[in-house]
Amino acid sequence: MKATKAAFVSALAGLAVLGIHSGARAQQAEPAPPEGPQYPQADAPPQNSPPPAPAAAPPYEAQPVYPPGYGPPPGYAPPQGYAPPPGYGPPPPRYYAPPRAYGRPRYAYYPPPPPPPPYSLERPFMLGGSLGLATLHYHPGDGTSTSDAAVGYSARLGFGLSPRLLFLIEINGATASGSDGYYGSVAFDQTIYDLGLQVFLTRRLFLRGGAGLGNIRAWDDGGTFDARTGFAMTASVGLELLQGYNWSFELAGQWITGFYSDGNWTSGAVNLGFNFF
Repeated sequence: MKATKAAFVSALAGLAVLGIHSGARAQQAEPAPPEGPQYPQADAPPQNSPPPAPAAAPPYEAQPVYPPGYGPPPGYAPPQGYAPPPGYGPPPPRYYAPPRAYGRPRYAYYPPPPPPPPYSLERPFMLGGSLGLATLHYHPGDGTSTSDAAVGYSARLGFGLSPRLLFLIEINGATASGSDGYYGSVAFDQTIYDLGLQVFLTRRLFLRGGAGLGNIRAWDDGGTFDARTGFAMTASVGLELLQGYNWSFELAGQWITGFYSDGNWTSGAVNLGFNFF
């Protein structure tokens, strides 16, 4: 009796499970129609259709390759999705190797020498000389006068006292020659040895003057026959025509007067001179 009940209960449970599965399959096979008007759906894919194919990949575009150190041509724009390379920092510092004791020699560059300083009137030392045309006059005590053409000459040694003032040690004079009916050819000169000063009024214009010992001589074909000594003075005014860094070329007018026992001797000259300092 118990076995019959157990079999009966098992049969009912199997029927219940079979009924539940049958109802679920029926609901999936025949869905309930939706309420309201129905319209066709054109874009809806048909049932049981294969899945859509994946979209085709865009064709591969080769990127241009440029030589090292060259960029893209003007007007060129990089393709979409192109990322420029990362930027670079400052270049590394240059390294200069020390000169080697072997191999190819290295030559150092020396700048040109600086130009000489401009011309200056400051002359710590000066050496000069002049030569030109002159006249020599003799004035004896009786009031008569004798004049002859002569050659003027001058030599000087200077020491700077200030930028425009020099102390001078000079030799100045003039020499002339003539003829005499009794003595034949006669020559005579006047030379003074003086101490003086030279001052520049402007850069080129100067005054020069001094005083010292004067000496006159006269001689003929037979030799010197007269020589006297006295006090003499000299004065000059001149212009330096050319001026260099350590030299100058001058034109000067000179006047010399000597006082002697038998009269006065004077000479005037226009001399061209050169100075080195």
